[in-house]
Amino acid sequence: MTLLAHKDADGGVQTLRDHLHNAGDLAESYESEFSQIPRMAALLHDVGKVAQQFQTYLISGKGRRGEIPHARQGAFVVNDLPISNSAAEIVKEILELVIAKHHGELPDCINEIGDEAFLTGFTEADKQNPKYAYGEIKQGLHDLDLDLQDTFQQAEKDVFDFVGRTKLLKLSKDSRYFYSGLLVKYVYSRLIDADRTDTAYFETKEQYHPIKADWSELIRRLDESMKSFDSTSEINKIRQQITEQCRQAGSRETGIYRLSVPTGGGKTLASLNFALHHALETGKRRIIYVIPYLSITSQTVATFRNMLGLDADSNIVLEHYSTAGLQNSGNTGSIGTSEEEDAKERQRKLASERWDNPIIVTTMVEFLETVMSARGTKLRKFHNMANSVIIFDEIQSLPLNIINPFNEVVSFLSTILDSTILLCSATQPLLERTARKNLRLSDEPDLIDNTDGYEEKLKRTRIIASQESKSCEELANIIYEQALRNGNCLSIVNTKSEARKMYQCLQELNADGQFELIHLSTAMCGKHRADQLARIKVLTDPHDSKPVICVSTQLIEAGVDLSFACVVRAMAGLDSIMQAAGRCNRNGESKEIKDVYVYPLQGEERFKDYLPEIHRGKKLTLQIMGEHPDADLLSTGMLNEFYGMLLQSEDRDGGNSLLDGPLWKKENAGKTIYELLAYNESQRKQFENNTMGERYNPFFAQAFKTVGNEYRVIPKITHNVVVPYGNAMELLDMLGHGELREKIAILRRLQEYTVSLFDYEYKILNEKHAISIASEDFDICVLNGDYYKGEYGVVTETDMSLLMI
Repeated sequence: MTLLAHKDADGGVQTLRDHLHNAGDLAESYESEFSQIPRMAALLHDVGKVAQQFQTYLISGKGRRGEIPHARQGAFVVNDLPISNSAAEIVKEILELVIAKHHGELPDCINEIGDEAFLTGFTEADKQNPKYAYGEIKQGLHDLDLDLQDTFQQAEKDVFDFVGRTKLLKLSKDSRYFYSGLLVKYVYSRLIDADRTDTAYFETKEQYHPIKADWSELIRRLDESMKSFDSTSEINKIRQQITEQCRQAGSRETGIYRLSVPTGGGKTLASLNFALHHALETGKRRIIYVIPYLSITSQTVATFRNMLGLDADSNIVLEHYSTAGLQNSGNTGSIGTSEEEDAKERQRKLASERWDNPIIVTTMVEFLETVMSARGTKLRKFHNMANSVIIFDEIQSLPLNIINPFNEVVSFLSTILDSTILLCSATQPLLERTARKNLRLSDEPDLIDNTDGYEEKLKRTRIIASQESKSCEELANIIYEQALRNGNCLSIVNTKSEARKMYQCLQELNADGQFELIHLSTAMCGKHRADQLARIKVLTDPHDSKPVICVSTQLIEAGVDLSFACVVRAMAGLDSIMQAAGRCNRNGESKEIKDVYVYPLQGEERFKDYLPEIHRGKKLTLQIMGEHPDADLLSTGMLNEFYGMLLQSEDRDGGNSLLDGPLWKKENAGKTIYELLAYNESQRKQFENNTMGERYNPFFAQAFKTVGNEYRVIPKITHNVVVPYGNAMELLDMLGHGELREKIAILRRLQEYTVSLFDYEYKILNEKHAISIASEDFDICVLNGDYYKGEYGVVTETDMSLLMI
């Protein structure tokens, strides 16, 4: 009897032998290093399908998908292999984790109560449970030609290689275990991708062909595009010098580097130049560009496509982030562990974005929630971060409460997986100066020299900061007066509610309509924000400027290429203030130094509890102003002092630091992301206490599932909704028709029309029946048009009153 793995809708079948060997070949082929552990995992992941009960189900079609278990049996086979050394034990544990949980998510190695260990659960009694039919499976293995013993020995060499590298790095104990946990995720990623890719290509009757980049051609196109740039102005000459230094730095070896360029220094194209030349020189497979805010992904993608001569249909550049039709970013519940979840994932399809395109543009939210996740649907793309150039734009936006885990992840990607990391910012944070000192910067980390010289040459603004708090009405008057004096003005505040209120105050002052008023916040979908930014670009054109006042949240501070004659900023962290200053006189339109005004805004005392990072930054800036009343707040020296104080205020050596990522659920009080993904000593001790002193012997103790389920960059955002703006409703209507490929394209386009709602906003709108299901197949919700306004975006009242906050 021929054993089967899959049957498609037309009755076509794939043999089990073919699927296991195809998946094994794929898992091995993705990257040359550490290739045998993934191959071994792929060869064994579906051996549970040997059982007659599964074959009967597959052929007859009777029964519920996932009802007959088939994942755990592959881990049983591994558990039965003879273990002769510590490397073999580590291979065994990795394989047991990834094979047993290849549907769903990686587990906690020790359960929450601390009385059960996942890796000691493969007992003889478990193997003899009739539902697993393990005896029958062992007998059928020889028909699959898996060559397990030789592959396992090769897998041991992977571990010896890994251990050797970590020893050369002289890692701390915590870093060593953190890296080991990331190795588990890396193997898991290769297994998940190989399994699902082979399954998908069986169903579509297609063959897998990786997308390869022609870096030389892309460099030629970029060079051609840059020839058209004006090189007469002083600022553009400096930008060209910075770009040339980055181009030359492309010949450096793999490592972790910094690009510190003052605002307006042409950082985006300079970093792209570095990435393309470095990828060519070092044989990197892809470039991943990580942006802090969703609001500027489309802008960056458009810039890349334009500069590289790529049309919208080109598969060279992929824009990817988590919104419509994708994983709900706030779903913190337990994920199913059956094949039913995989069926949903294939139906939604966007969750299978594999990041195998040559250039990826994504968000910091998507990056962090991927590497912290335990879910197969998220981690599937993790292995495609290997042997890449990964650029983090505006790295100062990295949340303080994830710095130490972030440092471990990027250091692992660089030192173990051969990726080059580039940290870009005009306000470079001191990530390497944490108490753990776990960011492994290259020996000479800065791509360009003469930073101070560029800082002085690119100086176009000065900060005029006050410690006197202003009401919203008072600050609105200051903004309006500066707009009258300068012709336009940008106002930046700290929250969406402040932006709405400030906008309403300015509407009263602007009753005669002298200025066009524009509001910007994340209450607007990406397309709406892009349209607003495009409008601002027209109104602030130095050759034909029009009177305009823009009120925005901090989303405008990073990566947005706009230039105003004046900026007024609500008091915040010095890094944010410096970024705000970068939107003033950006291109040297005025030869005179222009002023950026900063005032504390009244009513922000409550930030201490629910917006602690803004509160902390504001407090430290005021402290620096008091201690250095005559200092230039835009200087690198003041910025370094600010970051030094910021880290010192929250960093503690030995754990439980804010930088380690404290967990917020009550049951995890006192625990951190870093601890749970490293040695996890507290859970090891709890296990020994709860098992009458039984020693915890396994190497791995990471709480993958707990961290994956709890960690969110913005914890309270739980719902993504499509809003009725632009072509959104037409696209939703089209989603009900056409082939799957067409639907995938529509889902991608719907990302532009999606807004992420805080939980309280979702509840209010849901109670008003303002949210409805637009597509059950793709799990997409849509907002009633009465609750989306052209001025503000999403509102929770249909009639916006002045008093609404």
